[in-house]
Formats: sequence, structure tokens, C-alpha cells
Amino acid sequence: MADQGEKKLRIQEDEEANGRDGEAVSPELPIHVISDIHVRLPVKTLLRFKCVSKPWRSMISDPSFVDAFLARSLARPAAASIVSISDLSGPDPLPYEFYRLDHQTGLSTPVPLPNMPSEVTGDISEGVHGFVCLDDGDLTRVCNPSTREVAVLPPTGPDFPADLCGEIDSFAALGYDPASKRYKVLKTWILLDHAVPAHKVLTLGTNSWRTVDDCPIEFPWDDCVSAEGAIHILTHDLREENMVMTFDVASEKFRMLLPPEGARLGEIELKLFREHLALLECRRGLWNDGTITMYVLDDYGSQAWKEVRMVLPHSWKDGIGPSRMVKISIPRNGDGNILLISTIIEEQSEAYLLSYNVESKRMTKVQIHGPPFHRFTEDGAFLLTCRPFDFVDNILSFDHV
Repeated sequence: MADQGEKKLRIQEDEEANGRDGEAVSPELPIHVISDIHVRLPVKTLLRFKCVSKPWRSMISDPSFVDAFLARSLARPAAASIVSISDLSGPDPLPYEFYRLDHQTGLSTPVPLPNMPSEVTGDISEGVHGFVCLDDGDLTRVCNPSTREVAVLPPTGPDFPADLCGEIDSFAALGYDPASKRYKVLKTWILLDHAVPAHKVLTLGTNSWRTVDDCPIEFPWDDCVSAEGAIHILTHDLREENMVMTFDVASEKFRMLLPPEGARLGEIELKLFREHLALLECRRGLWNDGTITMYVLDDYGSQAWKEVRMVLPHSWKDGIGPSRMVKISIPRNGDGNILLISTIIEEQSEAYLLSYNVESKRMTKVQIHGPPFHRFTEDGAFLLTCRPFDFVDNILSFDHV
């Protein structure tokens, strides 16, 4: 009888430790302490923890936890980039694949997106809070590489006049309204033969597109970034001169920003530098004398631009390769670092990530390795096109936007 009692007691203790209904039982700690521990964990771990028990799933999905996790992610120095890579070795471009590129080690690791169709080859725009927006003509997708989620937005099309027809190009970008904490996608179509635009916007979490009528953009986007509650768009007018348009995410209205005086228009890229809008002028000076001129918009109200001039050491070209084409990326919280990566990699056995610090004027070169770059050693004709994006960990699920 004593043995049976001890056995029953051990069974009872095991049930209390593991949970009678199969769910783990947390230690007797205040919920805010448990939350503070969880918010410091990697996304991959949190996704596993969401499957442990309903209370943990509820806590990790709670908006306050999601906001706290994102705030910590945004405060950390950027240690990696998401790189979209497409193999151009064959006659037709292959779909994009995504990789996480570590800035310190140069290690490239695949980022699988299970719900991404293999035939997607559309335009990718800079995202916000780690989300990436991909436009493929008829469909627009928003991806979260952290959680491996892909949201397919409701299909829509432009409302062009019935008597107009011709080739159509489309672009899409994601913006964020900090007041309402809502994400919105702006989509633009251009009827190229007539230079006629059409614009619509959709709030993530809804299924309806709204028409935007007051936009003066008449030509394709060259570049776009999101900051200060707005989507900033680099485009050009009839005279092929650059313009910077801003789409206010809250009011869904457009306005134009005056470019800085002295900027060599037609030679610029739109970026963010320490959360401020920046224009990079580098297409000529970079290859001539290693010069990059950056104009930073310090104040949106007065539209005052500050000029920052950078001169890279002569050795910077050593890791670029024969294509002489680079993509410049400015990491969020990157301590003033500017990254350069070859956009076309061919007939070389090594690829490099170059990092230049604006304050110290020092440059570091890190060899990139891991898939798909390891294939260089097997086939010298291998050809890649690369584009880096800022990487931010975000636990937010598209089911809860």
C-alpha cells in the first residue's frame, strides 16, 4: 500500500510539473517578468514557444509584447542584411531567393519563404520594420523574413480610362503610420505610352483598395524608402529630372520635397541615414575618385539638407569584380556604416562585403561565403544579381496586423 501511495504521489507531481492537459506550466513568476525574459529571445525560439501552451501563445501574440520586441530590435545595431539574389546564368532570370548576410562574418544563410511561389520575379521595394514588399504585376505580396510569413494582398488593377491602352508598369511600397500603428501598401501603375498614372492604397489586415487621386507622379519610381510616417519616392519628370515625392501614410496625401541645391540630379539614390532621408550621389565620383556625396534631410519642416562627403580608399575596388556595379545599403543603427556589395558577381571565386564608416573614415572588407556563393568554386560562369535590404527582427504575424 505504501508503494502504491508513493507511486500515486510521483504521478501527481509529474502531472503538476508538466500540466495535466499536456501544456507546460510556467514557474510561479509574475507575468511581466516572464514577458521581459521572452522579449529578449530570438524570433525562431519565440515561434516554438507559441506552440508550447495557450498562455504563452497569447502572451507572445499580445500587441504590447509585439511592440516591445520590435522596439528592442530597432534599438540594436544592425548586424545583418537580407539579400535578394537571382541567378542570371541562364537565358531567363530565375526567381529571387532570400539570404541573411552577417556583416561581421560574411556568412550567407538561406531564408526560406514556404508560401512564396517559385515563379515570382517581380520588383522588391525597401520595407519597414523588417517587412519587405514585392510587386509582381497582378499581385502584391508582403513578406516577413523573420517569421517566414508571406501575405498575398487582394488582387487589384488600375482604373485607366477605357479609351487608353498600352504597356503598363507597376510598383508597390509599404509604409507605417506610427499614430494608428497601421501598415499600408501604396501601389502605382503607369500607362507608359501615355504617361498616365493610377494609384491605390490598402491597409494591411483589410481586403479593400482605395483610390488615391491627387498624386502628381507621372513616371516610374526609381527608388523608395519609408520613414517619418511617410513613403518617400524618387521619380522623374518630363525633363528626366529627379523629384522626391512623399506619401503621408496617415492622410494618404502626396507632397513634393525640394531637392538640395548643388545635387547632381539624375545621379542619386534614395536612402535612410540614421532615420533621416538621404540622397546619395555616387554613380560618377565613386568610380573616378572613390567619392560619395550624401545629402541628409535634417529637418522636414524647413527641408534643410546637410552635405556629407566621403572618399573611399583606393583599395575599395579590389572586392567588386569586373562588373563595376555595386549596390549601396545603409544599415539601420549601423554606427555610421555604409555597405557596398557587388550587384553582379561573375567569373570570380570570391565575393566581398565592404563597410565604410562615415566618422572614422575606415573601411573593412569581409569575404562572403555560404550558399549560393560557394558555387563560385564549382562554376566560374556563375552569375548573380544581389540587392541588400535592412534586416529587422519582427515577431508580428500578418494575422494580427
